[in-house]
Amino acid sequence: MAGVKRLGLIGHPVGHSQSPRLFADRFERLGRHDVTYETFDLPDISNFPAWSQAHPDVVGLNVTVPHKSAVLPYLHGLGTEAEQIGAVNTLVRTPEGWVGHNTDAWGFRRSIQPFLKNTHERALVLGTGGSAAAIIWALRDVGIDVVAVSRSGRSSEGRLHAGAPVVGYDELNPALIQHHLLVVHCTPVGMSPSTEDMVTFPTSHLGAGHLVVDLVYSPPQTRLLREAQAQGAVVLNGQDMLRLQADKAWEIWVEAGV
Repeated sequence: MAGVKRLGLIGHPVGHSQSPRLFADRFERLGRHDVTYETFDLPDISNFPAWSQAHPDVVGLNVTVPHKSAVLPYLHGLGTEAEQIGAVNTLVRTPEGWVGHNTDAWGFRRSIQPFLKNTHERALVLGTGGSAAAIIWALRDVGIDVVAVSRSGRSSEGRLHAGAPVVGYDELNPALIQHHLLVVHCTPVGMSPSTEDMVTFPTSHLGAGHLVVDLVYSPPQTRLLREAQAQGAVVLNGQDMLRLQADKAWEIWVEAGV
């Protein structure tokens, strides 16, 4: 349709995403019948340049797993936070090429703020992908010490992820978990349809002082959150973060002329 501005989401998989419904509601509320939002399943990010050429009328994109960092070589430029984080979730097409921004950190910081207490001085971030990089950056930005947890990383290897030391899941002993009262899960494990999957986190070591955040929002309560809540922890899913990062993405697109 002439004059319609196309927005969308790239990633793999994308069928679970609530973003199309979220933006459709926004467009209806704003009376913006000149904008559409679609999902584009892109298994291999190396195909992004060809995809971009084949879709010249797509003016803005969200980026989801597993491409938040992998898409960087195909971009013309980065916003300040995206450059510091090393991952993007929002793209704007410019005459020179795509420019990447990160609104995940912005959305996460605001979603978690009402739940943070002065006891949440240290955090375990489960995962070392693009989403984890944004969360680590946001937590460190507000003064919280972070340890990243990876299937392959061990502290003895001296590895860092987004400025945080990395440990393996097999190093998550009771003392370490009790010392870190904030836990944030940043992988897609447990996402629909594989809702009974869970990272190998020993939830039995959690307690009433813990805040456990799972960025997965479908289902609303993952197995990780169920088990954490059974141990007395306060739990939070990724629904508010999804909404807030979308607010910021929309703001960026509007500023770009959408």
